[in-house]
Amino acid sequence: MEKPPETPVNPLLPEAYAFFEDILNRGLSLRLRATGRSMSPFLRGGEIVTIKKVPCSSLRIGDLIFFKNRERSLLLHRIVKKQRTGNGLVFHTKGDAVHGIDNPVNENKILGKVCTVEKIASCAPMKPVDMESSRQMGVKYVRAKVGLGTSKFYSAVPKKVVPSCFRSIIKKLFL
Repeated sequence: MEKPPETPVNPLLPEAYAFFEDILNRGLSLRLRATGRSMSPFLRGGEIVTIKKVPCSSLRIGDLIFFKNRERSLLLHRIVKKQRTGNGLVFHTKGDAVHGIDNPVNENKILGKVCTVEKIASCAPMKPVDMESSRQMGVKYVRAKVGLGTSKFYSAVPKKVVPSCFRSIIKKLFL
């Protein structure tokens, strides 16, 4: 039986991961430009996120975490579920614009948590979003629960039952 090809890995990833990990382990914050569309509409790409290391026990549903996944890529996704296992904490994450839930993330793969987001505006600088404010805590939690619910909906309902036009309407309403 032929072995499936391995996912290509960026050769700079191990160095970048070690570099980011070292910065965060020293108690410093890490500022990165968000790329990709998996967190849309909250992050559309181009925003500056500030990440800091926090104890994994303090992470909550709705938090945005920066981590290394099983495919050895660095991701920034939202926690939708948190559970304690015999090997410590495990987090289930999901991009806001993605239907499926990521593979579980062990606490040792988490680099840090997003604490501020600086949205990019074409005409004027915008005030950074404090992701740890009480208002944002509620918003993040609701986004996580809605995202988890839509993932369960999409996985449970056969595509033939819900036409694509209705799926896009559901996605716009809940995501």
